[in-house]
Amino acid sequence: MKLTVIGKYGPYGKTGNGAASSYLVENCGEYIVLDMGPGTLSRLQATVDIRKIKYIYLSHLHYDHTSDFLAFRYLLEDLEHSVTLLTHKEDSEWYNLLTDHPLINVQNIDENECFKTETMTLRFYPMKHTVPCYAIRLEGEKTLVYTGDTSYNDNIPVAINGADCILADCSKPVGFKGPHMTADIAISLYNEYKIPIIATHLSPDYDPTENFASCDGITVASESKTYEI
Repeated sequence: MKLTVIGKYGPYGKTGNGAASSYLVENCGEYIVLDMGPGTLSRLQATVDIRKIKYIYLSHLHYDHTSDFLAFRYLLEDLEHSVTLLTHKEDSEWYNLLTDHPLINVQNIDENECFKTETMTLRFYPMKHTVPCYAIRLEGEKTLVYTGDTSYNDNIPVAINGADCILADCSKPVGFKGPHMTADIAISLYNEYKIPIIATHLSPDYDPTENFASCDGITVASESKTYEI
């Protein structure tokens, strides 16, 4: 299993060279995209043949995780290629706009769903954010958990149990008050569970690297880098 970081920032990209949240997972030749924030579509095209992508997962419907999905639909039309979109159903205009397209097959998810692709089993866990947000657990050659956006909650230990790697929203400075995890929480998670963490969803004006200097098990996500899980 491989993870490529397409974009790592939120709620918008870093000036000049940063894109918002998006990640490409490859397992046994099968591809799934996790979120598609602004600035990520052109990078995704440079990383993989779009025709190989069968699945898109949107952890929640904030713009910094979904906005490039609208332009992606034009590309699907040009390629005459369809995808399955996995996301939580919302009664909102944004959900309707994102999902209403003949080349998008919608699979609504929640904690009761277990979705199987050709090579992976996908499970979903409610997180704690300002809107409904779900972590995804991808079980294939290895097991990767992507938290989406969240503050710490009791579903995190359940979701990460036995995983090989966690792609986590845990890059806010110590003392931050808001719906995201801070660096000290990430260190506590690693110390307790000993599962490698890739820290992501960086604020454009803050780099948490120094916070993790004493913890070998936590790596700050690097855009365009591919990680072997």
